[in-house]
Amino acid sequence: MVHKIASVTLLTALFSVLILQIFNKSKLKHPYADLTIQELVEKYEYPVEVHNVTTEDGYILTLHRIPHGKENLSQNRTPVLFLPGVLQGAWDFVQNGPNQSLSFILSEKGYDVWLGNVRGTTLSRKHETLDPDKDLAFWDFTIEEIGVYDLPALIDYVLETTGESSLHYVGFSQGTTVFFLMGSERSEYLSKVKLMSALGPAVFMENPKSPIVQFIADNWKLGEVLFGFFNYQELFGINDPMTMYVKYICNDENSIFINLCMHHFSMALGDNYDAADKSTLSLMTSKSPCGASLRQIIHIYQMIDSGNFCKYDFGTRRNLEMYGQETPPLYNLSKVTVPVALYYSTNDWVIDITNMDRLEKTLPNVVKKYKVPLEKFNHGDFLFAKDVVGLLYNTVIDEISKY
Repeated sequence: MVHKIASVTLLTALFSVLILQIFNKSKLKHPYADLTIQELVEKYEYPVEVHNVTTEDGYILTLHRIPHGKENLSQNRTPVLFLPGVLQGAWDFVQNGPNQSLSFILSEKGYDVWLGNVRGTTLSRKHETLDPDKDLAFWDFTIEEIGVYDLPALIDYVLETTGESSLHYVGFSQGTTVFFLMGSERSEYLSKVKLMSALGPAVFMENPKSPIVQFIADNWKLGEVLFGFFNYQELFGINDPMTMYVKYICNDENSIFINLCMHHFSMALGDNYDAADKSTLSLMTSKSPCGASLRQIIHIYQMIDSGNFCKYDFGTRRNLEMYGQETPPLYNLSKVTVPVALYYSTNDWVIDITNMDRLEKTLPNVVKKYKVPLEKFNHGDFLFAKDVVGLLYNTVIDEISKY
């Protein structure tokens, strides 16, 4: 049944792309859709800075900063680094506006807010020597490179710029994955983190309720072969047909297609996707999805399929060459000794609630485990729900204040 639902949904999407290409009529956009991140933050009358960070392997990442609040101008602020989920960027931490975005709220609470963008996304599609449009080597990375190179580079830059010795970290979905990976592979960075706040933690990801996620997890090998055959290494880039499709059906809250947009998000993230309204989805999809590498996406689905938090599976022969064993090694979560606060929900169709007990037992220093007290709260609601402040963010802020 899962395969049937997912297949119908994907086929509907592909068919719709063809129809929309034929009847390509102009549509209304959300009034903020064409703004950059800095323009959006400035529109809300907050200060914003744009920084470039270069990783050890030459990727150039864009990092946005909200150095203080609009009302609270206090100095000597503790930095907080945010990192979003897969196919997302810093935009997703500010689009809900000053009263509903954790980034703005923390800036008014006296924190120095930094919003990261990982390699391969729209705002970090740059390299010292490689051209993402010409060099396939640019896209030769998995989740591991983001955790081993991108996140350490961002942490170092924030601390060097602010003169602080440690920071708070807030990760959503893939933003949690790469943190725990970094903790396993580069545990020396954990001393630079006061508290890790994990929203919708994507570590153990087996048995997702989403039929779309499960379908892809069951068929990742086929996808790897097909995309690899055509040298298609960038997924959901700016001009990708599926990116254009998502933007088209979601960019007008009054469009006849908006219910189809809502349906797709419900199938992927969790049913009853109505905590975030049509206007929110319209604005969100003006900037997302914002790109990823094929191997990055496959790495995620390998972990969903296997149920393990592990390195990339290159196949038996190359695994023996790379790792000295037939199967990919597990990341060592016992090394992640930093205080961790876990925030999860019952209706998350991407990260099933059954994985939370396993994660709590595996991590050595879980200081808080909080289930959002709303049964229909899903994976996307961690960032976009209209009532997310009372349901979640006040608790997150209270925990951060203890450190």
